Amino acid sequence: MTNPQVPAITIKHLTKRFRRVTALNDLNLKVLPGEVLALLGANGSGKSTTFRLLLNIYRPSEGEATLLGTPSTELNGSNFDKVCYISEGQKMPAWMSIERFLNYCAGFYSDWDHDLCKQLIESFGLNSKQKIKHLSRGQSMKVAVASTLPARPQLLLLDEPFSGLDVETRAQLSDLLKSLAHKDGLAIIITTHDVEEVEPVASRLGILSHGKLCVDEPLQDYLQRHRLLELPANVFENLAEELKRNFRPTRLPNIGSAIFTESYSPELEERLRTHLRSNELATFSPMTIRQILTAHALPLS
Repeated sequence: MTNPQVPAITIKHLTKRFRRVTALNDLNLKVLPGEVLALLGANGSGKSTTFRLLLNIYRPSEGEATLLGTPSTELNGSNFDKVCYISEGQKMPAWMSIERFLNYCAGFYSDWDHDLCKQLIESFGLNSKQKIKHLSRGQSMKVAVASTLPARPQLLLLDEPFSGLDVETRAQLSDLLKSLAHKDGLAIIITTHDVEEVEPVASRLGILSHGKLCVDEPLQDYLQRHRLLELPANVFENLAEELKRNFRPTRLPNIGSAIFTESYSPELEERLRTHLRSNELATFSPMTIRQILTAHALPLS
C-alpha cells in the first residue's frame, strides 16, 4: 500500500540543455499518490522533455528526479513494474491480435489484473481477435490503455491519452483514471492539448512555458480564481485604479473583447459592487481552462 504522504515523484531543479537550447529550466515539482496532475503547455514548452527525463531516456543537465523512491537515472526493468507510460502513437506489434498482445504484456508484470484487462476490452468495445495492424487510431489508444492499467502501476505517465478517442470512451477513461487515483492511490501525470478533457479528472494543474513551470496549483483553485467580468466598457473605464488593476482586458474566441480577473474572491466582487451605481450590473462567470490560457496568451499548439 502506498503512503499518501510520500511523493510518487520528486523533482528538484531539473534542467535539460541541448547545446544552446534550454528545453527544461529548473523544474521543481512533487506529485503525491492519488494526485492527477495535468501538465499543459505549447509544443516545445518542455512537456515531452520532462517525460523523457523521468523515464531515463534523457540524462539531466542539472538537478534530479525520483520516481517511487528511485532516482530517474537509476531506473531499470524492475522499476517499470510499477512505473508505466502510455503515449499517442505508441508502437505495438502490428502482426499480433489484441488478445495475444495483452497476454504477452501480462508476462512482464508481477501483479497483472486479468479481470481488469477483460473489463477494459469489453467496455472499450474491442474485438480481442482483431489484428493490431487493422486498428484505427482511437482503437490503438484503447489497446495501449488495456495493455498498461491491468499492471496496477503506482505511477502512470500519459502523453496525449485522449487523442483519437470518441466522446464516450474519453468519459470512460476519465472515470477509470479518477477511480484508480482515488481508490488505489495511483499517481498520474497527463500531458495533452485536449485541455477540456482534464477538467473532470485532474486534481492539480501545471503549466510549462518555454521550459519554465509558471503554474502549479490545485486545479479547482486555479479555476475558481479566474472569472470573466461582464460590465459596460464605459463603467469599467471609470473604475478607481486601485480596483481596476485586479482586471485585465483580453480577446477570446466566440466572445471577442472581454475582461477577466485571475484573483477573484467574494471580497473582490463586493468591493466592485460598492463602486457601482444601482443601475450598473456586474456579472462574474466561470472560465474554462482553454479560455484562461487564451486570456493569458499561453498557447497550446
